[in-house]
Amino acid sequence: MNFQKLFSGKTIVVTGGCGFIGSHLVRQLAALGASQIRIIDSLKFGKAPDLETKDAQVTLHKLELGASPSADIRAACRDADYLFHLAAEKHNSCLDDPARVYRANVIGTHELIASAVAEGIKRVVFSSSLYTYGRMKGEPMSEDEIPIPRTAYGISKLAGEQIVRMFHVDLGLPAVVLRYFFVYGPKQFVGMGYKSVIIKNFERLLHDEPPIIRGDGLQTLDYIYVDDVVRSTLAAMASDISFDILNIGSGTGTPIRDLVELMIAVHGNRVKPIAEPPDFTAGSSRVSKIDKAARVLGHTCCVDLIEGLRRTLNWMQTQREWAVRE
Repeated sequence: MNFQKLFSGKTIVVTGGCGFIGSHLVRQLAALGASQIRIIDSLKFGKAPDLETKDAQVTLHKLELGASPSADIRAACRDADYLFHLAAEKHNSCLDDPARVYRANVIGTHELIASAVAEGIKRVVFSSSLYTYGRMKGEPMSEDEIPIPRTAYGISKLAGEQIVRMFHVDLGLPAVVLRYFFVYGPKQFVGMGYKSVIIKNFERLLHDEPPIIRGDGLQTLDYIYVDDVVRSTLAAMASDISFDILNIGSGTGTPIRDLVELMIAVHGNRVKPIAEPPDFTAGSSRVSKIDKAARVLGHTCCVDLIEGLRRTLNWMQTQREWAVRE
């Protein structure tokens, strides 16, 4: 796909553009020649962008979906061409304040999409989540199965999907829903609101502490490097899909104990992991089926796990937060 041709000179709205995935997406859109990139972000899980771009005008609209005035959301969408909706209250937030999750992810998404349609935005890509499926075990997750979310976050993301579908059916809005699996890579934590097992265990290794494995370490996750996620997100916007829901993952499950061994090898310090009691993830397997995304988007993983871990560690070593203790 010719991303340069599609995005060059365009005005693009990115919600959550100061977060982990969003900041990578904004930087790539700038490199592709977008003339204006408008970020909508509350800055609760991110920080203001520091982009060195020659041509793109990047502006930040500090707004909270579901809480800020609808008129301000609509103004941020005015005269824009495309909308990438990545902003969301995260999974961990639902443990403390599920109402906030519903307000941001459901009401906020409805207000945002309504604003985008009213302002003539041509196409929307909505980032959803594996948490819509609800299950923790079994065969790779397929877009054809009936989702039964078990958390406030999963429920809110499924509701967001249906809101986007409603605007497509009723008003003809072209849209693609992407169910992201376990995304990792540089910028995953500094100010971003959460730490993955990769960040947590690399942090321990950088501080000369052994990594931790809970239970038998056979719990299996589908890891995908952030650059591959951004590439597929751009491809979804560039596609001619009228409406569809697609998994974005590697399609490969990696047990935690194997992941930790790879991390130790990448770090180079041969230490023995610490075994801790199992948690709620014991016996789980959350892996994507990516045949559909490969067929309609050309979705592939160009960065294998070892290389992705190496890039993540190299970035962490440049951050003051993870400097080796004296």
